Amino acid sequence: MNKSFKPVIILAVLAVFGVANAQEAAVGAVPASNHAPEASAVAEAPVPETPPGAAESALSTEAKSADSSTVVLVVEEPKKKKRGARAPKNEFAIVDVPANFEIQARKVMPVTEMVDSSSIRQGWGINNLDTWWGRANLMVLTESENFVGKVHLRMYPGQFYGTPTPIDTTSKTNRYGKQEVRDIFQLYEAWAWHRGDYVNIKIGRWDNTSRFGSKTFGGYVDSKKDHNYKKETNINYREKGFMSTYTPENALQFGLNNFSENISLDIALVSGDNHLNRGDLRAYFSFKDLAGLENMDIGLGYRSNLFDEIYDKRGDVTHTISLGFSMPIVKEAGILKSLNLFGEAALIGIDDQIGIVDRNDEGGSSECDFPILGGLDFSFHRGLDKIVIEAEYDGDRTATPASKVKDIQGSIYVQKKLNDRFTLNLGVQSENNTKDFSFAGRLQGRIN
Repeated sequence: MNKSFKPVIILAVLAVFGVANAQEAAVGAVPASNHAPEASAVAEAPVPETPPGAAESALSTEAKSADSSTVVLVVEEPKKKKRGARAPKNEFAIVDVPANFEIQARKVMPVTEMVDSSSIRQGWGINNLDTWWGRANLMVLTESENFVGKVHLRMYPGQFYGTPTPIDTTSKTNRYGKQEVRDIFQLYEAWAWHRGDYVNIKIGRWDNTSRFGSKTFGGYVDSKKDHNYKKETNINYREKGFMSTYTPENALQFGLNNFSENISLDIALVSGDNHLNRGDLRAYFSFKDLAGLENMDIGLGYRSNLFDEIYDKRGDVTHTISLGFSMPIVKEAGILKSLNLFGEAALIGIDDQIGIVDRNDEGGSSECDFPILGGLDFSFHRGLDKIVIEAEYDGDRTATPASKVKDIQGSIYVQKKLNDRFTLNLGVQSENNTKDFSFAGRLQGRIN
Protein backbone atom coordinates (compact mmCIF):
# COMPACT_ATOMS: atom_id res chain seq x y z
CA MET A 1 0.00 0.00 0.00
CA ASN A 2 1.25 3.47 -0.87
CA LYS A 3 2.28 5.43 2.26
CA SER A 4 0.63 8.59 0.88
CA PHE A 5 -2.82 6.92 1.25
CA LYS A 6 -2.38 6.05 4.94
CA PRO A 7 -3.41 9.51 6.28
CA VAL A 8 -6.55 9.42 4.12
CA ILE A 9 -7.50 5.97 5.46
CA ILE A 10 -6.92 7.07 9.04
CA LEU A 11 -9.14 10.18 8.56
CA ALA A 12 -11.86 8.04 7.00
CA VAL A 13 -11.82 5.61 9.96
CA LEU A 14 -12.06 8.51 12.43
CA ALA A 15 -14.98 9.99 10.49
CA VAL A 16 -16.85 6.66 10.63
CA PHE A 17 -16.34 6.44 14.39
CA GLY A 18 -17.54 10.05 14.78
CA VAL A 19 -20.79 9.36 12.88
CA ALA A 20 -21.33 6.21 14.94
CA ASN A 21 -20.96 8.20 18.17
CA ALA A 22 -23.43 10.81 16.91
CA GLN A 23 -26.02 8.14 16.06
CA GLU A 24 -25.62 6.54 19.50
CA ALA A 25 -26.22 9.93 21.13
CA ALA A 26 -29.34 10.49 19.04
CA VAL A 27 -30.65 7.02 19.85
CA GLY A 28 -30.23 7.74 23.52
CA ALA A 29 -32.27 10.95 23.18
CA VAL A 30 -35.26 9.72 21.07
CA PRO A 31 -36.71 6.36 19.97
CA ALA A 32 -35.11 4.91 16.86
CA SER A 33 -36.97 5.39 13.56
CA ASN A 34 -36.28 4.70 9.92
CA HIS A 35 -38.22 7.79 8.77
CA ALA A 36 -36.43 11.13 9.06
CA PRO A 37 -39.55 13.37 9.11
CA GLU A 38 -41.09 11.45 12.01
CA ALA A 39 -37.85 11.56 13.99
CA SER A 40 -37.51 15.32 13.53
CA ALA A 41 -41.12 15.83 14.55
CA VAL A 42 -40.56 13.92 17.80
CA ALA A 43 -37.35 15.79 18.52
CA GLU A 44 -39.00 19.18 17.89
CA ALA A 45 -42.12 18.56 19.94
CA PRO A 46 -40.72 19.79 23.29
CA VAL A 47 -39.24 22.96 21.74
CA PRO A 48 -42.38 25.21 21.80
CA GLU A 49 -42.99 24.37 25.47
CA THR A 50 -39.51 25.52 26.53
CA PRO A 51 -38.97 29.22 27.34
CA PRO A 52 -36.41 30.96 25.08
CA GLY A 53 -33.84 31.41 27.87
CA ALA A 54 -34.15 27.80 28.98
CA ALA A 55 -33.78 26.62 25.39
CA GLU A 56 -30.49 28.49 24.99
CA SER A 57 -29.20 27.08 28.28
CA ALA A 58 -30.18 23.54 27.32
CA LEU A 59 -28.56 23.97 23.93
CA SER A 60 -25.25 25.14 25.43
CA THR A 61 -25.30 22.30 27.99
CA GLU A 62 -25.92 19.73 25.29
CA ALA A 63 -23.19 21.23 23.15
CA LYS A 64 -20.70 20.80 25.99
CA SER A 65 -21.68 17.20 26.72
CA ALA A 66 -21.86 15.93 23.13
CA ASP A 67 -19.44 15.97 20.24
CA SER A 68 -19.63 18.50 17.39
CA SER A 69 -21.71 16.28 15.10
CA THR A 70 -24.44 16.05 17.73
CA VAL A 71 -24.61 19.85 17.99
CA VAL A 72 -25.11 20.08 14.23
CA LEU A 73 -28.16 17.83 14.43
CA VAL A 74 -29.79 19.93 17.14
CA VAL A 75 -29.18 23.27 15.41
CA GLU A 76 -30.20 22.34 11.84
CA GLU A 77 -33.59 20.74 12.59
CA PRO A 78 -35.34 23.93 13.85
CA LYS A 79 -34.31 25.66 10.59
CA LYS A 80 -36.16 23.00 8.63
CA LYS A 81 -39.24 23.59 10.77
CA LYS A 82 -39.18 27.34 10.11
CA ARG A 83 -39.06 26.79 6.38
CA GLY A 84 -42.03 24.42 6.69
CA ALA A 85 -44.00 26.99 8.67
CA ARG A 86 -43.60 29.56 5.90
CA ALA A 87 -44.61 27.19 3.13
CA PRO A 88 -48.43 27.72 3.33
CA LYS A 89 -47.94 31.45 2.63
CA ASN A 90 -46.96 30.51 -0.91
CA GLU A 91 -50.54 29.35 -1.50
CA PHE A 92 -51.88 32.65 -2.87
CA ALA A 93 -55.61 31.95 -2.96
CA ILE A 94 -58.38 29.39 -2.92
CA VAL A 95 -59.84 28.89 -6.40
CA ASP A 96 -63.33 27.51 -7.05
CA VAL A 97 -65.01 26.88 -10.41
CA PRO A 98 -68.77 26.51 -9.77
CA ALA A 99 -71.07 25.67 -12.67
CA ASN A 100 -74.87 25.54 -12.78
CA PHE A 101 -77.86 25.98 -15.05
CA GLU A 102 -81.20 27.80 -14.81
CA ILE A 103 -84.54 27.28 -16.55
CA GLN A 104 -87.32 29.84 -16.10
CA ALA A 105 -90.93 30.09 -17.24
CA ARG A 106 -93.47 32.91 -16.78
CA LYS A 107 -97.13 33.29 -17.63
CA VAL A 108 -99.26 36.43 -17.27
CA MET A 109 -102.89 35.91 -16.23
CA PRO A 110 -105.37 37.02 -17.40
CA VAL A 111 -104.56 38.60 -20.74
CA THR A 112 -106.06 42.10 -20.82
CA GLU A 113 -105.14 43.01 -24.40
CA MET A 114 -106.98 40.70 -26.80
CA VAL A 115 -106.03 40.93 -30.46
CA ASP A 116 -108.70 38.64 -31.84
CA SER A 117 -110.98 36.80 -29.41
CA SER A 118 -111.83 34.22 -32.07
CA SER A 119 -108.21 33.13 -32.42
CA ILE A 120 -107.07 33.58 -28.81
CA ARG A 121 -108.42 31.55 -25.93
CA GLN A 122 -110.04 33.94 -23.49
CA GLY A 123 -107.77 34.65 -20.53
CA TRP A 124 -104.86 32.56 -21.83
CA GLY A 125 -103.33 34.44 -24.76
CA ILE A 126 -101.69 33.46 -27.98
CA ASN A 127 -98.78 31.53 -26.37
CA ASN A 128 -98.59 28.84 -23.73
CA LEU A 129 -95.91 30.84 -21.88
CA ASP A 130 -94.93 34.49 -22.09
CA THR A 131 -91.26 33.71 -21.44
CA TRP A 132 -89.43 30.39 -21.49
CA TRP A 133 -85.63 30.43 -21.42
CA GLY A 134 -82.58 28.68 -20.05
CA ARG A 135 -78.92 29.38 -19.53
CA ALA A 136 -75.74 27.83 -18.19
CA ASN A 137 -73.45 29.66 -15.78
CA LEU A 138 -69.73 29.10 -15.44
CA MET A 139 -67.79 31.03 -12.80
CA VAL A 140 -64.23 31.25 -11.58
CA LEU A 141 -63.91 32.52 -7.99
CA THR A 142 -60.59 33.38 -6.37
CA GLU A 143 -60.27 34.39 -2.73
CA SER A 144 -57.42 35.00 -0.34
CA GLU A 145 -57.01 37.01 2.83
CA ASN A 146 -56.90 40.37 1.01
CA PHE A 147 -58.25 39.59 -2.46
CA VAL A 148 -61.45 38.42 -4.14
CA GLY A 149 -61.88 37.94 -7.89
CA LYS A 150 -64.68 36.66 -10.10
CA VAL A 151 -65.37 35.87 -13.74
CA HIS A 152 -68.96 34.90 -14.59
CA LEU A 153 -69.84 33.61 -18.05
CA ARG A 154 -73.46 33.06 -19.14
CA MET A 155 -74.30 30.82 -22.07
CA TYR A 156 -77.67 30.85 -23.84
CA PRO A 157 -78.55 28.16 -26.39
CA GLY A 158 -79.77 29.68 -29.64
CA GLN A 159 -83.09 27.80 -29.57
CA PHE A 160 -83.68 28.45 -25.88
CA TYR A 161 -83.37 32.12 -25.10
CA GLY A 162 -85.53 34.77 -23.48
CA THR A 163 -85.69 38.24 -22.05
CA PRO A 164 -82.19 38.36 -20.49
CA THR A 165 -80.36 38.33 -23.84
CA PRO A 166 -82.30 38.70 -27.13
CA ILE A 167 -81.05 37.10 -30.31
CA ASP A 168 -79.51 39.45 -32.90
CA THR A 169 -82.06 39.73 -35.73
CA THR A 170 -79.35 40.73 -38.22
CA SER A 171 -77.56 37.38 -38.04
CA LYS A 172 -76.77 35.50 -41.24
CA THR A 173 -79.05 33.02 -42.97
CA ASN A 174 -78.15 29.42 -43.67
CA ARG A 175 -78.04 27.69 -47.06
CA TYR A 176 -81.79 27.06 -46.91
CA GLY A 177 -82.50 30.79 -46.67
CA LYS A 178 -83.57 30.65 -43.03
CA GLN A 179 -82.11 32.86 -40.34
CA GLU A 180 -79.43 31.21 -38.25
CA VAL A 181 -80.11 31.14 -34.53
CA ARG A 182 -76.77 31.41 -32.79
CA ASP A 183 -75.74 30.50 -29.28
CA ILE A 184 -74.93 33.48 -27.08
CA PHE A 185 -71.94 33.78 -24.76
CA GLN A 186 -72.19 36.70 -22.38
CA LEU A 187 -69.48 37.94 -20.04
CA TYR A 188 -71.82 38.84 -17.21
CA GLU A 189 -69.27 39.77 -14.54
CA ALA A 190 -65.50 40.10 -14.35
CA TRP A 191 -63.90 41.96 -11.45
CA ALA A 192 -61.02 42.06 -9.00
CA TRP A 193 -61.34 43.39 -5.47
CA HIS A 194 -58.40 44.14 -3.17
CA ARG A 195 -59.42 44.49 0.48
CA GLY A 196 -56.88 46.42 2.52
CA ASP A 197 -56.98 47.19 6.21
CA TYR A 198 -58.46 50.64 5.60
CA VAL A 199 -58.95 51.10 1.84
CA ASN A 200 -60.54 48.74 -0.70
CA ILE A 201 -60.37 48.97 -4.46
CA LYS A 202 -62.58 47.10 -6.92
CA ILE A 203 -62.39 47.30 -10.70
CA GLY A 204 -64.23 45.54 -13.50
CA ARG A 205 -67.82 44.79 -14.41
CA TRP A 206 -70.42 43.60 -11.90
CA ASP A 207 -74.08 43.59 -10.91
CA ASN A 208 -74.66 46.53 -8.56
CA THR A 209 -78.18 45.53 -7.45
CA SER A 210 -78.49 46.36 -3.72
CA ARG A 211 -81.49 44.75 -2.01
CA PHE A 212 -82.44 43.80 1.53
CA GLY A 213 -84.53 40.68 0.89
CA SER A 214 -86.80 41.65 -1.98
CA LYS A 215 -87.07 39.27 -4.93
CA THR A 216 -89.23 41.47 -7.17
CA PHE A 217 -88.96 45.17 -6.34
CA GLY A 218 -86.35 47.48 -4.79
CA GLY A 219 -82.73 48.21 -5.62
CA TYR A 220 -83.78 51.78 -6.28
CA VAL A 221 -80.37 53.43 -6.07
CA ASP A 222 -79.36 51.83 -9.39
CA SER A 223 -82.64 52.36 -11.23
CA LYS A 224 -83.88 55.10 -13.54
CA LYS A 225 -87.18 56.91 -13.19
CA ASP A 226 -90.07 55.71 -15.33
CA HIS A 227 -90.85 59.02 -17.03
CA ASN A 228 -88.30 60.76 -19.21
CA TYR A 229 -86.67 57.39 -19.77
CA LYS A 230 -84.62 57.01 -22.96
CA LYS A 231 -83.41 53.48 -23.60
CA GLU A 232 -80.51 54.53 -25.83
CA THR A 233 -78.90 56.57 -23.02
CA ASN A 234 -80.02 54.74 -19.85
CA ILE A 235 -79.65 50.97 -19.52
CA ASN A 236 -81.18 50.56 -16.06
CA TYR A 237 -84.89 51.04 -16.48
CA ARG A 238 -86.76 50.27 -13.24
CA GLU A 239 -86.50 46.51 -13.19
CA LYS A 240 -89.24 44.57 -11.46
CA GLY A 241 -90.46 41.03 -11.70
CA PHE A 242 -89.53 37.54 -10.63
CA MET A 243 -85.91 37.46 -9.35
CA SER A 244 -85.02 40.50 -11.44
CA THR A 245 -81.64 42.22 -11.24
CA TYR A 246 -80.18 45.26 -12.95
CA THR A 247 -77.77 45.11 -15.86
CA PRO A 248 -74.08 44.81 -14.83
CA GLU A 249 -72.02 47.95 -15.29
CA ASN A 250 -68.36 48.85 -15.72
CA ALA A 251 -67.01 50.60 -12.63
CA LEU A 252 -64.01 51.62 -10.58
CA GLN A 253 -64.84 51.54 -6.88
CA PHE A 254 -62.99 52.75 -3.79
CA GLY A 255 -64.05 51.62 -0.34
CA LEU A 256 -63.30 52.90 3.14
CA ASN A 257 -63.54 50.53 6.07
CA ASN A 258 -62.39 50.53 9.68
CA PHE A 259 -62.65 54.33 9.91
CA SER A 260 -65.66 53.37 12.01
CA GLU A 261 -66.39 49.85 13.21
CA ASN A 262 -70.08 50.18 12.28
CA ILE A 263 -69.89 52.09 8.97
CA SER A 264 -68.44 51.32 5.56
CA LEU A 265 -68.46 53.53 2.45
CA ASP A 266 -68.08 52.58 -1.22
CA ILE A 267 -67.63 55.26 -3.89
CA ALA A 268 -67.78 54.14 -7.53
CA LEU A 269 -67.31 55.77 -10.90
CA VAL A 270 -69.66 53.99 -13.31
CA SER A 271 -69.53 54.30 -17.09
CA GLY A 272 -70.26 52.29 -20.19
CA ASP A 273 -69.16 54.97 -22.64
CA ASN A 274 -66.40 54.07 -25.11
CA HIS A 275 -64.76 57.50 -24.73
CA LEU A 276 -65.57 58.05 -21.05
CA ASN A 277 -67.67 61.09 -21.93
CA ARG A 278 -70.61 59.94 -19.84
CA GLY A 279 -70.85 58.34 -16.43
CA ASP A 280 -72.39 58.19 -12.96
CA LEU A 281 -71.15 58.77 -9.45
CA ARG A 282 -72.39 56.15 -6.97
CA ALA A 283 -71.90 56.33 -3.21
CA TYR A 284 -73.22 53.77 -0.75
CA PHE A 285 -73.06 53.73 3.07
CA SER A 286 -73.62 50.49 5.03
CA PHE A 287 -74.47 50.67 8.73
CA LYS A 288 -74.33 47.63 11.03
CA ASP A 289 -74.68 47.18 14.81
CA LEU A 290 -75.41 50.84 15.51
CA ALA A 291 -76.09 51.81 19.11
CA GLY A 292 -79.72 51.00 19.86
CA LEU A 293 -80.08 49.28 16.45
CA GLU A 294 -77.71 46.35 16.95
CA ASN A 295 -79.78 43.88 14.93
CA MET A 296 -80.58 46.19 12.01
CA ASP A 297 -78.67 46.52 8.74
CA ILE A 298 -79.14 49.89 7.02
CA GLY A 299 -78.05 51.06 3.60
CA LEU A 300 -78.02 54.63 2.32
CA GLY A 301 -77.26 55.19 -1.35
CA TYR A 302 -76.77 58.14 -3.69
CA ARG A 303 -76.33 58.10 -7.44
CA SER A 304 -76.21 60.80 -10.14
CA ASN A 305 -75.14 61.08 -13.76
CA LEU A 306 -72.92 64.05 -12.91
CA PHE A 307 -70.38 63.30 -15.63
CA ASP A 308 -72.88 63.37 -18.50
CA GLU A 309 -72.44 67.11 -18.97
CA ILE A 310 -68.65 67.11 -19.36
CA TYR A 311 -69.00 66.92 -23.15
CA ASP A 312 -72.79 66.97 -23.53
CA LYS A 313 -74.09 70.26 -22.10
CA ARG A 314 -77.66 69.22 -22.92
CA GLY A 315 -77.55 66.25 -20.55
CA ASP A 316 -80.39 65.85 -18.09
CA VAL A 317 -78.57 65.50 -14.74
CA THR A 318 -80.69 63.79 -12.07
CA HIS A 319 -80.08 62.54 -8.55
CA THR A 320 -81.34 59.46 -6.72
CA ILE A 321 -81.36 58.86 -2.97
CA SER A 322 -82.28 55.46 -1.52
CA LEU A 323 -82.67 54.20 2.07
CA GLY A 324 -83.15 50.52 2.92
CA PHE A 325 -83.09 48.34 6.01
CA SER A 326 -83.45 44.77 7.23
CA MET A 327 -84.03 43.63 10.80
CA PRO A 328 -84.88 40.32 12.50
CA ILE A 329 -88.20 40.02 14.32
CA VAL A 330 -88.17 36.36 15.38
CA LYS A 331 -85.35 33.81 15.57
CA GLU A 332 -85.43 30.05 16.23
CA ALA A 333 -89.12 29.51 16.99
CA GLY A 334 -90.02 25.89 16.20
CA ILE A 335 -89.54 25.21 12.51
CA LEU A 336 -89.14 28.95 11.92
CA LYS A 337 -85.46 29.72 11.56
CA SER A 338 -85.87 33.49 11.27
CA LEU A 339 -88.36 36.19 10.34
CA ASN A 340 -86.94 39.44 8.98
CA LEU A 341 -88.69 42.71 8.22
CA PHE A 342 -87.25 44.70 5.33
CA GLY A 343 -88.09 47.94 3.58
CA GLU A 344 -86.80 50.49 1.14
CA ALA A 345 -87.80 53.97 -0.01
CA ALA A 346 -86.27 56.29 -2.60
CA LEU A 347 -86.45 59.55 -4.46
CA ILE A 348 -85.61 58.53 -8.02
CA GLY A 349 -84.60 61.08 -10.62
CA ILE A 350 -84.56 64.34 -8.69
CA ASP A 351 -84.11 66.87 -11.50
CA ASP A 352 -82.38 70.15 -10.73
CA GLN A 353 -83.19 71.57 -14.18
CA ILE A 354 -86.48 72.41 -15.85
CA GLY A 355 -87.09 70.29 -18.93
CA ILE A 356 -86.65 71.89 -22.35
CA VAL A 357 -87.22 70.35 -25.76
CA ASP A 358 -83.59 70.48 -26.93
CA ARG A 359 -82.27 68.56 -23.93
CA ASN A 360 -82.09 64.80 -23.57
CA ASP A 361 -85.25 64.61 -21.47
CA GLU A 362 -87.13 66.09 -24.48
CA GLY A 363 -88.89 68.61 -22.29
CA GLY A 364 -90.38 65.99 -20.00
CA SER A 365 -91.49 66.34 -16.39
CA SER A 366 -88.92 67.20 -13.74
CA GLU A 367 -90.87 65.36 -11.04
CA CYS A 368 -89.16 62.43 -9.32
CA ASP A 369 -90.54 59.01 -8.46
CA PHE A 370 -91.15 58.10 -4.80
CA PRO A 371 -91.56 54.32 -4.42
CA ILE A 372 -91.91 52.63 -1.02
CA LEU A 373 -91.28 48.92 -0.48
CA GLY A 374 -91.99 46.69 2.52
CA GLY A 375 -91.87 42.96 3.09
CA LEU A 376 -91.35 39.93 5.30
CA ASP A 377 -88.69 37.25 4.81
CA PHE A 378 -89.42 33.84 6.41
CA SER A 379 -86.70 31.16 6.66
CA PHE A 380 -87.55 27.60 7.82
CA HIS A 381 -85.66 24.57 9.12
CA ARG A 382 -88.07 22.11 7.48
CA GLY A 383 -90.54 22.14 4.63
CA LEU A 384 -90.05 25.24 2.52
CA ASP A 385 -86.67 26.96 2.79
CA LYS A 386 -87.93 30.51 2.32
CA ILE A 387 -91.05 32.60 1.79
CA VAL A 388 -90.85 36.30 0.91
CA ILE A 389 -93.96 38.50 0.89
CA GLU A 390 -93.55 42.06 -0.33
CA ALA A 391 -95.51 45.03 -1.63
CA GLU A 392 -94.55 48.27 -3.38
CA TYR A 393 -96.45 51.55 -3.49
CA ASP A 394 -95.68 54.13 -6.17
CA GLY A 395 -97.75 57.29 -6.35
CA ASP A 396 -96.48 58.32 -9.76
CA ARG A 397 -95.68 55.33 -11.94
CA THR A 398 -95.76 55.63 -15.71
CA ALA A 399 -98.28 53.11 -17.04
CA THR A 400 -98.12 54.28 -20.65
CA PRO A 401 -96.17 57.11 -22.32
CA ALA A 402 -99.19 59.38 -21.90
CA SER A 403 -100.49 58.45 -18.44
CA LYS A 404 -99.41 57.97 -14.84
CA VAL A 405 -101.02 55.85 -12.16
CA LYS A 406 -100.96 55.38 -8.40
CA ASP A 407 -100.84 51.74 -7.55
CA ILE A 408 -99.75 49.03 -5.13
CA GLN A 409 -98.04 45.96 -6.51
CA GLY A 410 -97.39 42.74 -4.64
CA SER A 411 -95.29 39.62 -4.85
CA ILE A 412 -94.98 36.25 -3.11
CA TYR A 413 -91.77 34.25 -3.54
CA VAL A 414 -91.19 30.64 -2.42
CA GLN A 415 -87.93 28.68 -2.42
CA LYS A 416 -87.48 24.94 -1.87
CA LYS A 417 -84.25 22.96 -2.02
CA LEU A 418 -85.20 19.66 -3.64
CA ASN A 419 -81.86 17.96 -2.91
CA ASP A 420 -78.18 18.83 -2.81
CA ARG A 421 -78.25 19.60 -6.55
CA PHE A 422 -81.60 21.19 -7.41
CA THR A 423 -83.45 24.24 -6.06
CA LEU A 424 -86.94 25.33 -7.14
CA ASN A 425 -88.06 28.97 -6.98
CA LEU A 426 -91.72 29.95 -7.49
CA GLY A 427 -93.37 33.35 -7.52
CA VAL A 428 -96.64 35.19 -8.05
CA GLN A 429 -96.43 38.93 -8.76
CA SER A 430 -98.44 41.87 -10.07
CA GLU A 431 -98.24 42.74 -13.75
CA ASN A 432 -99.30 45.70 -15.89
CA ASN A 433 -99.81 48.04 -12.93
CA THR A 434 -101.91 45.63 -10.84
CA LYS A 435 -104.30 44.87 -13.72
CA ASP A 436 -102.92 41.37 -14.10
CA PHE A 437 -100.76 38.92 -12.20
CA SER A 438 -98.24 36.35 -13.35
CA PHE A 439 -96.90 32.96 -12.30
CA ALA A 440 -93.18 32.32 -12.61
CA GLY A 441 -90.85 29.47 -11.79
CA ARG A 442 -87.11 28.92 -11.98
CA LEU A 443 -85.27 25.62 -11.58
CA GLN A 444 -81.62 25.89 -10.64
CA GLY A 445 -79.26 22.95 -10.88
CA ARG A 446 -75.74 22.77 -9.50
CA ILE A 447 -73.31 20.82 -11.67
CA ASN A 448 -70.24 20.78 -9.40
